[in-house]
This record gives sequence, C-alpha cells and structure tokens, in this order.
Amino acid sequence: MPEWPKGAVCKIAGLAFTGSNPVPATAPGPLGGRAPLSSPTVNLDGPELHLRPLAVADASALLELRVREREFLTPFEPLRNDRFFTLEAQREQIEQGLQDWAQDRGYGFGIFYRDSNELIGRVALSNVVRGAWQNATLGYFIASAYNGRGLASQAVGLAVGYAFSEVKLHRVQAGVMPRNQASAKVLINNGFRYEGRSPRYLRINGVWEDHDLYALTVEDHS
Repeated sequence: MPEWPKGAVCKIAGLAFTGSNPVPATAPGPLGGRAPLSSPTVNLDGPELHLRPLAVADASALLELRVREREFLTPFEPLRNDRFFTLEAQREQIEQGLQDWAQDRGYGFGIFYRDSNELIGRVALSNVVRGAWQNATLGYFIASAYNGRGLASQAVGLAVGYAFSEVKLHRVQAGVMPRNQASAKVLINNGFRYEGRSPRYLRINGVWEDHDLYALTVEDHS
C-alpha cells in the first residue's frame, strides 16, 4: 500500500460543504455572462511541492508552461491547435476547471515547486461519477526540467489523498500508453494496481492508442 508523502499536509479552508463533499462557495453557472468563479481555498503541501487550484490570475504562468513544454508533451496528449497556446485559451481552461470544482465534475490543481513557487505542472481528478461508482480519472504532467526527481509521484500522492479524504471518492483510475513507463511508475509508486490493456482507448497526437489501465480504491490507500 502507498504511503502518504512524508511531511505532507492537507489544508482546507473557506469551503462550503454539501454532505461530505467540499465545493467552492460560489454558486455554479454557465461560463460567460457572469463574474468568474473564485478559486477554492485548498492547499496541499508535500516536501517539495505545493498544490492548489489555479485561479484566472495564473493564466499567464500556465501559458508560459504550456508553450515551453509543447514539444515535450505533444506525444502524450490529444492534438492541440495553435489557439490552445494563447492567453485566452488558457484562461478558458482555468475557468472551466473552476466550473468543474463548483459542479463536482472535477478537481484540478496546479503543481508549484515550493522553493521558487514556479508552476511546473498540473494534476487533475476528472470525469467524476457519483452514484454506485464514486470514481474519477487521474491525469498529470510535470515540466521536463523537473522529470526524474519523484515530483510526479509526490503530486499524484497528494491529489489521490485529497480524492479519498475530502472528495470522498471510492476509486481513482488512470490510463497510460504502454511505452510511457515513466508515467506507469508514478502510478505503481502510489499503490495503483494494473487492471488490463484497453485497445485504441484514446486518440493521442492524432492516433488511437492502446492504454494500460490502473486503479486504486480507498481500501488500498493509506
């Protein structure tokens, strides 16, 4: 079973609770025609990282990260058009993330390196399903300059801990292309079990790629 990252702290403040599920106090609504949702006050701290939901004010930093890592991330993501790499598009990404928080559809975090407070990646719990499943899909990336230092494993550990302790999910799943062994190692380091291979699971960089599926349930998390 995985261990909560040594020295990790989960700080939660300023939240409105519906049942046991924390959501931003701002009421949900359609994008456009209203003031932007405020960013939830959630902070997850590990030995080297600080995770928090991105605010609209982070759009410039997110754009800089995305432009810098465009070539590095292209083999692992859906095709992105040029508009994606604009300030407007990154602001829309953040606004959509805030809507997802408000409507219990997803919980995304910026990953910040604590020593410099630099935005170095993102980790997100997406496609939240309640009812009998209580499941979310996990996605993450770390800037290439910070790869190979265990930071992705640390970020995933913090996000998964939040998924189980605060969002009250029962299961978190992730899909990894078989050739992306570094990403698979991140999941294995956090106690995820291999559940099988799904042929042509996602269209990545224009190609329908097989993915190995991993999952972790709350009973196996500590």
